[in-house]
Amino acid sequence: MFNRILLSVAVAIVTTVTAFAQPKLEVIGGDTYDWGKVKPPKEGYLEATIQMKNTGDKAVRITEVRPGCGCTKTDPDKYDLKPGEVSTMKVKLNISPTQSGSLTKSITLSWADLAGNDALKAFRSSGTAVPSGADTNIRTGYLYLKADVQREISFMPSTYFSFNDLKIGVEATSKIEFVNNSDSDVTLSDWKTEGGLVVNHTGRVVVKAKGKLDIVGKIVPSAKGNYSGGVKFKTTHPDNAEVDLRAYGFVQEPSSPVFQNGSVKP
Repeated sequence: MFNRILLSVAVAIVTTVTAFAQPKLEVIGGDTYDWGKVKPPKEGYLEATIQMKNTGDKAVRITEVRPGCGCTKTDPDKYDLKPGEVSTMKVKLNISPTQSGSLTKSITLSWADLAGNDALKAFRSSGTAVPSGADTNIRTGYLYLKADVQREISFMPSTYFSFNDLKIGVEATSKIEFVNNSDSDVTLSDWKTEGGLVVNHTGRVVVKAKGKLDIVGKIVPSAKGNYSGGVKFKTTHPDNAEVDLRAYGFVQEPSSPVFQNGSVKP
């Protein structure tokens, strides 16, 4: 279970505050939700229920819940909380098809004193003076989402061949590493390429348990513009029965300065 850890507080709007007590918002269970070691979810994401509690002695308002890249959230069921009240929301941690290993994302939480926030809104909308001593500060904390995604088969650095600075008639090479993290040998077979891509394997190849295999792709471009190709093959691993590795690049004009004796024309 998670330790109860008070969200770290940062002042976002600086005003004069004379109130003795500060509004407090705490994530029940702590500011980090960790799924631990998990297999890649079929849904493409991990989901959890998060509860936020007003642990102070003043009413608070949740002013913003902003997810970072790679995670989503639903709106809290309550934004205004009396002391002791709890707001609940769902969060999702998106797992890409190639994601493997440790992953950490964050959600920004902002809150304010309810009365002070109402006074600030009234000032901004109608010019009503903010009462002396009103706490109009916005406080900010962070909720961290963590997971360690365990894939038995992974591809490094990605699931596609990346070709840079392609030139017509000049061979280019790119490599993908097939990683077998499982406890059993995996056999690769039935290789089929497209787009003029040539790979260094054509028959049955056995990748030992905990072993790796370099898949090297080569092309000789014959026309300018965007290039796309790829290779498909089968494996004996149930999670990756068929694999499709794409290949991308851009072939520049033969007259481009990069082809002129290796230097750029003035």
